Amino acid sequence: MSDARLDDMAVLRRNVERYYYWSQILAIFLIGVWFFGAGIVLAVLHAFTLGPWLSKRQAEAIRYRLDGATLRIDQGVFFLKRKAIPLDRVTDFVLAQGPLMRWCGIWAINVQTAGTGQTMSEGVLHGLAEPEAIRDALVAARDRAAAARG
Repeated sequence: MSDARLDDMAVLRRNVERYYYWSQILAIFLIGVWFFGAGIVLAVLHAFTLGPWLSKRQAEAIRYRLDGATLRIDQGVFFLKRKAIPLDRVTDFVLAQGPLMRWCGIWAINVQTAGTGQTMSEGVLHGLAEPEAIRDALVAARDRAAAARG
């Protein structure tokens, strides 16, 4: 995969939308059950009101691109987040897929840097159309950025 393909990485938006929708429902349900059993009502309410709109907007809002030696991640609906991760600081790109992601047909690429520790990722790329090829291209771009740095 060339760097040109990394400029604007293709995202499986319908699959990501489905993943966001069901992860929101499960989170509301589990948190609500913990707090006096209100989770069932809140999860159903969310599922038929804000949930479909919010998950669609979240999936539409994500953008991943490589800008020189910097990986840029844009996401968010109400609270916008724009991350710029220098590739020469990246230690690993980890492909991950939990049960809900597998059901939705997506993978995540966890971007790990030296300062964030093993359990936290600096950034997460959800639902890329070609996750293995993009991971390999990102590793190659990282290696070039690290060699250029010196």
